[in-house]
Amino acid sequence: MYQSNKLTKAVRLALVAGATTTALAAPAAMAFADEAAAEDKGVERIQVTGSRIRRSELTAVTPIIEIDAQEFAISGNLNIEQKLAELPSTLPSFGPSSNNPGDGTATVDLRGLGTSRTLVMVNGRRWVPSNQSGVVDLNTIPASLIENVEIITGGASAVYGSDAIGGVVNFKMKDDFEGVEISTLYDVTTENDAEKFNLDLTMGGNFADDRGNAVLYIGYSKREALFQGDRAFSDKALTEGADGLIAGGSSGIPGTRVFGGPTLPNGDNLGRFLPDGSGAPFTGADRFNYAPDNFLQLPQERLTMSAFSHFYINDETRIYSEISFIRNEVPQELAPTPAFTTIEVNPNSAFFAPDVQQAMLNSGDLNADGNYEMFVGRRMVENGPRQAIDTRDAMRILVGIDGYINDDWSYDVYYSRAQMDQSNLLNNDVSASRFKQALLVNDAATACQDTSGGCVPLNIFGEGNISDEAVGFVNVGAANITSIKQEVFMATVSGSLPFTFPGADEPVGVVFGYEKRQDESSFRPDEFLSAGDVLGFNAGQATVGSYASDELFTEFSLPLMSGKDFAEDLSLWGAARFADYSNIGQVSSFAAALNWAPTDWVSTRIGFQSAVRAPNVSELFLGAANGFPGATDPCAVDGYQPGVTSDALCLADGVAADQIGVFEQANGQIEGSFGGNENLTEETSDTFTVGIVVQPFEGLDFTIDYFSIEIEDAISSYGVNNTLNVCYNIVKDANHETCKNITRRADGNVDIVQSLNANIASIETTGVDFNVTYNKELDFGLFGDGSDLNVQFRSTFLEKSDFVPIVGLDTKYECAGYYGNTCGAPQPDFQANTRINWTNGDLTLSALVRYIGASDDDQLMVDSDLAKSDLIVPEIDSALYVDISASYVFSENLNMNFGIKNVFDEEPTALGDSQQQANTFPETYDVIGPRVFVSASYTFD
Repeated sequence: MYQSNKLTKAVRLALVAGATTTALAAPAAMAFADEAAAEDKGVERIQVTGSRIRRSELTAVTPIIEIDAQEFAISGNLNIEQKLAELPSTLPSFGPSSNNPGDGTATVDLRGLGTSRTLVMVNGRRWVPSNQSGVVDLNTIPASLIENVEIITGGASAVYGSDAIGGVVNFKMKDDFEGVEISTLYDVTTENDAEKFNLDLTMGGNFADDRGNAVLYIGYSKREALFQGDRAFSDKALTEGADGLIAGGSSGIPGTRVFGGPTLPNGDNLGRFLPDGSGAPFTGADRFNYAPDNFLQLPQERLTMSAFSHFYINDETRIYSEISFIRNEVPQELAPTPAFTTIEVNPNSAFFAPDVQQAMLNSGDLNADGNYEMFVGRRMVENGPRQAIDTRDAMRILVGIDGYINDDWSYDVYYSRAQMDQSNLLNNDVSASRFKQALLVNDAATACQDTSGGCVPLNIFGEGNISDEAVGFVNVGAANITSIKQEVFMATVSGSLPFTFPGADEPVGVVFGYEKRQDESSFRPDEFLSAGDVLGFNAGQATVGSYASDELFTEFSLPLMSGKDFAEDLSLWGAARFADYSNIGQVSSFAAALNWAPTDWVSTRIGFQSAVRAPNVSELFLGAANGFPGATDPCAVDGYQPGVTSDALCLADGVAADQIGVFEQANGQIEGSFGGNENLTEETSDTFTVGIVVQPFEGLDFTIDYFSIEIEDAISSYGVNNTLNVCYNIVKDANHETCKNITRRADGNVDIVQSLNANIASIETTGVDFNVTYNKELDFGLFGDGSDLNVQFRSTFLEKSDFVPIVGLDTKYECAGYYGNTCGAPQPDFQANTRINWTNGDLTLSALVRYIGASDDDQLMVDSDLAKSDLIVPEIDSALYVDISASYVFSENLNMNFGIKNVFDEEPTALGDSQQQANTFPETYDVIGPRVFVSASYTFD
């Protein structure tokens, strides 16, 4: 490796404020200087994410978590999000089991504040966005190329800019490599399914008399599908019955469900159809089990290619580049289309048996054309399962130059351009217009009354009655295209000022920088989606928009005192950022922290950060998109609250007087129309941290950090359920915006609820992180030599996780310790994991013990009058997962890992109505069962 002849200068520079930054790819001499300084002091020196000024982990200005490459290798994690989800400070987000909801990406959510509030970086720089929210898909970052991961939780906008309200996850990649390394991993369950495989090739070498280095990486990975029907835990859609969990499902059935149907001659209400077209009542036993058709593990195929290079023009100047291409294909699969819609039929049609014909003709509800209108739910099993195939092609190129200005100052300038192109193919959907056209037939049911477009009669009135020709007429697919571009230009100058404070040994360190960023993206839906002419996928309009920002930032480190009684070290750190956004105007953020070490084995830190997050393209420009969230109608029997719900408002909106609080809601899912708002402003947050670091003796250290994060003007939407609740139970005013956004059908059921983004919410979370690291040299070993023991314990005590959906109204969801339809994924009061490594020569034995505390159903939080005994499943039990693995270095060239995950086959608590999917929260709890993996890497020159 080429080394500058100004090594003395670099050593001095590294020992003071630290002139390089995470975003600045440090020159080799600088990196060597840090290592040399660390070796002299007997401690490891690392680059941390909380600051652009170099510090060691235990003296960082804010709490830091670091994960090294060995942890990924010994864990056998093919996908990064699975490792991050194991950390107590993260809330599991989309991952391999996120089928519905899910979008084929894998994301990280620090402190449970939302994925759009977690900034993901690679080598300290922004990475390729995966969607119009700017969120990074962790599938695009190969685990085998990671050198380490640094995580800071809490507002870091002053240092890194927008999106860092929840924190920063920085992946440092291997970009300086000599030789060839081939690595592979195979992972399979003990049921011999759900395989995972990857193969990686890394090649690198020096050139031009060691003045330069280039690295090429090629990786391929494949993950096989697993369906919910492949596991007994998830093969039925569970719901809550009178005496426990029972098999549930959807009211959209293959025999066609009729809501509010006429009375049959035998006195029953028409609720469904038998195969011969006759009628029958609908019971809970008739519900359709949609679970088996859903993925429990999404298949994935990924190709990654990356190239890193740098070259020293002279002793002071280096140029560098990074180029990446990633292709991800991740399908999703759902049960066949549930066609819930109002239809018009010919009551004399041969589709119907005489009893149904008579019931419709005698109902007195025929329209002017003599036809009968009904609201139905038809499961289109003849059309096949719905499929969404997402293919994302991501590219990123970065070029930069860095170097020394003089003995005390360095600089870095770079430009990056990232682009993501996504094709979203939707298969086996049903056209709403063709569906209705094909149902209105002549008396003989041999032809459509409207024959345009080659209409074929569609007999949905009884299971198995749809012909292949009719399927061909109503079946539609869609092709949606998303394009995202991000450009970043950054220039920084950093170094040390030529003076020190009295009592301090080191000078003041500073960083000055300028960043210009432009984000633009477009989502162009298929004509069927944009027109709303679909029954199985959510309709949506185009989303097109862009914004730019110009930002100035600075950071400083002031060593105030060192080597004194009760002041072994006292320093002040600060940062500020001033940004001008093209859409929201000028915003600012700042941070400050005080580190005080009264002795060489105890240190304390206290910090405050004021952060901002600018609205992203999706939040600003999202075209109207329809969704079907679970919601309860306050005017219906299940949602009505006597003395609370406004009867007058229900009546005014079209609910019959004798049906208020009486009628049964047609469906547990209510259609909503969601969209962006160009008038949004920035979110603001305050983060307060205070902590202590104790190193009582060599080999042991522990940290205790209290955190408090408050977010104001949080971007949210009323949502369907909140809109209904606010309108009928709180404001009770027809002129309020929530009431204006509700439309009902003629039968009194809610038709659609409109909900746009707005700065209406607030979020607050507080808690304590307690971490312990212990290293011990032991006198015994399997091979006659001594051995080493390493224990790392990480834990989080969650005190508060509050969400106020609409500031100003008396509604606060206190979600710490809860899960469910309001709070989402479980947020237990306590989580911890412990990694134990025992190394003896070339052998390392390891165990990971992960504990997730119990959580209560959030119905208990929402309704104070509800007792645990009133619920079928009042809580999710605590879970304890144990993974074991072994690593052996056969030679300097060959290393192998073997392991078993979830050794004791820990199964989650089965849930009914308060689940996310697969009868649980599958990104939080393991529903697949024990997995066995083996991996190997071989290196040669």
